[in-house]
Amino acid sequence: MPRLTHIALTALAALPVALAAPARAAQITDVADAVDEVDPFDAYLEVKFDITRHSGLLTRENTQPPENDSSAAPRTADVREMSFEHVKFRIKPRLEVGVFRDLSVFAEWPIVIWHQQTWRYAEGVDDSKSTLRRDQACTDGARVGDDGLCPGGATPTTPPTVDGWPETRGAGNTAARIENGAYGYPANTYNAWAFDQNSSGGFVGYRQGFDNPTFGARFAFPNNERDDTMPTIMLQADYTAPFLQFMNPTTDEIEDPQNPGPVADGAHRFHFQVAMSKRFLVLDPYFAVDYGFGLPASGASLDGYFPRQIGTFTIGTEIVPYEDKKLQQRFAIDVAAFATYYSEGRDYTEISDVFREQTYTDQHVRSGLKAGIFFKAIEYLFFEVNGTIAQDSAHLLTIEDFGQDLEGIGGDSNDQVNLDNPNERNPFFNPSIDTAGRRLKVQEAMYLGVLVHAGITF
Repeated sequence: MPRLTHIALTALAALPVALAAPARAAQITDVADAVDEVDPFDAYLEVKFDITRHSGLLTRENTQPPENDSSAAPRTADVREMSFEHVKFRIKPRLEVGVFRDLSVFAEWPIVIWHQQTWRYAEGVDDSKSTLRRDQACTDGARVGDDGLCPGGATPTTPPTVDGWPETRGAGNTAARIENGAYGYPANTYNAWAFDQNSSGGFVGYRQGFDNPTFGARFAFPNNERDDTMPTIMLQADYTAPFLQFMNPTTDEIEDPQNPGPVADGAHRFHFQVAMSKRFLVLDPYFAVDYGFGLPASGASLDGYFPRQIGTFTIGTEIVPYEDKKLQQRFAIDVAAFATYYSEGRDYTEISDVFREQTYTDQHVRSGLKAGIFFKAIEYLFFEVNGTIAQDSAHLLTIEDFGQDLEGIGGDSNDQVNLDNPNERNPFFNPSIDTAGRRLKVQEAMYLGVLVHAGITF
């Protein structure tokens, strides 16, 4: 008890210092600057290390009678199929340099130390109950090879089709024509999935390596630290360049942990942020709005890649029980809530590697909470740690349209999609998982993250 009393008295004694100190911007709006009368140059050399875990349940639409009445008329129901878990370890070196008053440029280069994906049958599901196992690739239970053939002389099972979709595999291109008796993308047999055909339905895949680097600029005006009657408003714009080998779930073999696959996505990515904070005594509330979108890199991304747009709204506050501007010391507790919107898109999803293709996924929202601490004991060194917990709204992962009725050149304008006309068919449609009544959905998805952030300031 005496030790606790001493800590409490020390905190109370420090409180007047925090109240009297000039206000400093919250971390989210803090910008390295230069050409300042007191501090002519700022630079931040930082390292971020994060661990994330994304897990959930995969269900699939299936046409079947009600559970309690097997003689009733069939209807479409969501049935449990598989559970998934993605665990990622990542390090992100970052350099931010002040170039003028409240203006900086920065660069960061993420490195994925390890990304492990694990899939298995959901609780209560086995070979006899799985619709995925029922629709697997070979009649003898083996997996179809990339050449579309089954080992041992077995024959591929025919995937479920929509309105007589004539092919069971793609031709490997996006051209509006049939090649070698096949049409569409990818070249794999439509139900040549990566998970093993055994009692666990298991699949474990590994990725590792350098992700694409990001370059950007940040500008804060006005600045609460210079004028305590005004908030700090920070504007940020950055660009991620597709320099590195991109992930290709249609061909990447990632089952061997000694030979993991690449991690970059093959997109030009643009991101913008507006953040505002205003110090009130020991509270520094803030909010931020982020928006990002991607454009597929020509010749350096998968055919048909259509990156999702992402927008985030964050609201939170820093609680600053101690701050000494003269000694450059600061201790803050950060709490925030956020919601992230993901638009529709043909993108890398939770199932891309196990189903060997990008999938067109429905829009959804991830909402959650963040909490952490920030500590700067000396002028040139700071340390931060925070945690995140969030949940994804349930959403369909495979909603590719099978075609579009066209008018004029290439179309017949008869108010329906003509599957005999390649110009009206969607080359990315997969009849095994995009057909209504066969589509896949993510439910009960949770996201957990821990970030450790340290930096040296000059």
